[in-house]
Amino acid sequence: MNNLIPETVKDQLQKNAIALISLVIAISALAYNSWRNELSEENRNIRAAGFEIIKESAKLQFVIDRTTYLTAGSNNNYDAINGWATVNLILSLSELMPSSVNDTAQSLRQQWQTHWKDLETSEEANNEISKANRLMLQEVRNSLRNLH
Repeated sequence: MNNLIPETVKDQLQKNAIALISLVIAISALAYNSWRNELSEENRNIRAAGFEIIKESAKLQFVIDRTTYLTAGSNNNYDAINGWATVNLILSLSELMPSSVNDTAQSLRQQWQTHWKDLETSEEANNEISKANRLMLQEVRNSLRNLH
């Protein structure tokens, strides 16, 4: 007759405590693992974009300096096209980075847009774009250092 008496919730919890604890641990572990994988993927994306920006920044600096110091007076549009392509790639990659990098990439684009035509004749134009490039590069390095 004892078998016909319904068990209370407390009795059921006591009987199944190990199963319930195991279920809570499994769900917690799955949630943590998913969160950690998302964070790792985000860090990988930031790291990859950061290294590409560093490489593109060096290419841009080469274009800036070559236009100012080596091709003065040659009216070489090749450097301008390369510069625009590099600046736009940096800007696109910066969208994968923290907002501070994107802000400095926007500033770099603005400086390029303002000064690229004067690079062949003005060292000041070189200085302004180079300064924006260095600031953006520093912000990328800071972002990479702050990855967890």
